[in-house]
Amino acid sequence: MTLPQIDVQTFDVNISSLGKKFKFRPFLVKEEKLLIMAAESSDKVDMINAVQQIVTNCSLGKVNGETLPIFDLQKAFLEIRSMSVSNIIPLKSKCGHCDVENDVVFDLDEVKLKKTRGHSTQVKIGDTMVIEMKYPKVHQIEKLLGENAEEIYNVTADCIKTIYHEDEVIEFQESPLEERLDFIEGFSTKHFAGIRNFYETMPTLLHSIDFTCKACKKDNTLVIDGYENFFV
Repeated sequence: MTLPQIDVQTFDVNISSLGKKFKFRPFLVKEEKLLIMAAESSDKVDMINAVQQIVTNCSLGKVNGETLPIFDLQKAFLEIRSMSVSNIIPLKSKCGHCDVENDVVFDLDEVKLKKTRGHSTQVKIGDTMVIEMKYPKVHQIEKLLGENAEEIYNVTADCIKTIYHEDEVIEFQESPLEERLDFIEGFSTKHFAGIRNFYETMPTLLHSIDFTCKACKKDNTLVIDGYENFFV
């Protein structure tokens, strides 16, 4: 006898970088198992891999979590977590004035995507060239945050999508890596500043929690940000 399939509700999640909404389902036991195993390992890479797999699974295979930019991966995961478990996460935060630990409430439904005015995936290089960028993958974020120029250039070689030069349209990823790196190393400092600005103004998640210390009665603000702090 074939066991029956259990029906689960679906809900819409907007994937900003793809410009559309997708149907998602809540966590199942198998996804909770992935999270538990990742949490037990205390390894950041394991947690990110688990989140990517969960987003892929819960999108019914319509969204590939491995290719999503960090902000979309975080936001999708929070929405799935909210629908699957609860939108409320209890946290503890020390008062900035007296160091007493306070109970605070993190409401996932209040987390918003912060977009920088003027941010664009198109970077103008000189008067005749425009470069279309794609967002870096999650595992590339730390390389962009570091000061190793070679790693930043390697990420850029993967993030340039298309070059528009006069009447030419060049699909950058079709060129060999060595040629892509040579092209990037030919930028002037001013030109590469446009690429850096693209990275620095990418959408991010940012959430603030205001609370009054139970001991000293002074007001505090807990800011939750950073590329990994929303994988909760």
